[in-house]
Amino acid sequence: MISNSSKLSYALLNFSGAAAAMPIVVYILPYFALNFGLGLTAVGLIFTLGRFFDIFTDPIMGTLIDRYPSRWGKHKHWIALSIPILMCSTVLLYLPVNSNPSNWYLFIGLFLLYSGFTLSVITQYSWSVYLAPTYDDKTNLLTLREAVNVFFSLLVLAIPAFVELYFKSPIETKIISIGIFVLVMLPIIGITALIKVPDSKDISAKPINPFKAFKTFFFNRNLKIVTLTGILIVTAQGSQGALALFVIDYVLELPEYSARMILLYFASAIIGLQFWRKLALRINKHKAAYYCCIYVFTMSFLSYLGWEFYLIDNPQYMLLGSCVMFVLIGLAYAGVNPLLIAMVGDLAKQDMEKYNQDRSASMYSFLTTFLKFGNAFAASIPYLILGIFSVFDPSLGINNSVESLNLLWSLYIFIPIICYLISIFLIKQYKYKF
Repeated sequence: MISNSSKLSYALLNFSGAAAAMPIVVYILPYFALNFGLGLTAVGLIFTLGRFFDIFTDPIMGTLIDRYPSRWGKHKHWIALSIPILMCSTVLLYLPVNSNPSNWYLFIGLFLLYSGFTLSVITQYSWSVYLAPTYDDKTNLLTLREAVNVFFSLLVLAIPAFVELYFKSPIETKIISIGIFVLVMLPIIGITALIKVPDSKDISAKPINPFKAFKTFFFNRNLKIVTLTGILIVTAQGSQGALALFVIDYVLELPEYSARMILLYFASAIIGLQFWRKLALRINKHKAAYYCCIYVFTMSFLSYLGWEFYLIDNPQYMLLGSCVMFVLIGLAYAGVNPLLIAMVGDLAKQDMEKYNQDRSASMYSFLTTFLKFGNAFAASIPYLILGIFSVFDPSLGINNSVESLNLLWSLYIFIPIICYLISIFLIKQYKYKF
């Protein structure tokens, strides 16, 4: 049993997720599209390509982690390697060294960011199998890890909200502020974890061919269910994140509150996370994930009805009503993800007992490989649809055509609703033998 301080130090490593997830789709992609003039279609394609090429690194990294420990343990040296990669990409994206960046500049920055993030996150997932050996231990440790992710997402997104509220500064200042914060925190958190968290030195009994390991995972029914559900969840969340600023500014017409509304959304997620964790401990992980998907689907649909049939016609209540809806939906934002990750940990333990070798990193790389498809399409598909099927131009703001704004609104609302609806039916099929 590891100490609580070691658990917290491990969970804090998920700070890299806060830097590589929502701030990218909420601020960086629109920033490069609008302020640097790359355009929505180009940015959407670059984001997709960056994530697509990064996909091929997952099985290789998973095998390397499983097969090659160091004298410090199985995982620590990989975390140490990921930190400078993440810092380099942070400089490129948040503090651009080029005042007129090209498409290649954005591609390289995103590729480095997600390569470093991949190395860090697969290592963290594999490490959790050693740190949390029992069913409920995994639930507690990985929900703590997700709580850290949401907290730092909240903190990172609070920076532009603070700048917006007190300094009325342009978006460039907001993004630079985020970048400096990330550069300071990454090495502090990483070094602390390397010192405080114990590590395993176990390696696989025999060399693992990453692609042969992947082939066996395709026959694992529960793993496929978890992976497909995960793809749908990240697609839902990523698409909303990519469109959030545009929707708040141009459809809801609340541009002066955009950063604070996004902040409110993540604040509610921290509160909701504790409820879903306790529910998982009371029943089990897959049932809790099932109920969470039902909740998000229901709240999203009811919120759509509230916006469409009342708030849009009564703009004096738009701010209050929208904040209430953001809170209700946000309560479940962090509910499903840590449960799915913990479920893969349970499956990795079963796999270890069956094959007599630790393939946890390879199994987690299987999950992250396919989640990247969801992440890539989450931001790129809405941008591409807007660029191809409408004349939506971010620089026009509320002066875009009615058809373009309606398409923007429909993508923001219905992509998540459809994804969560399918997830409900998928997770219902999960069967785990205790």
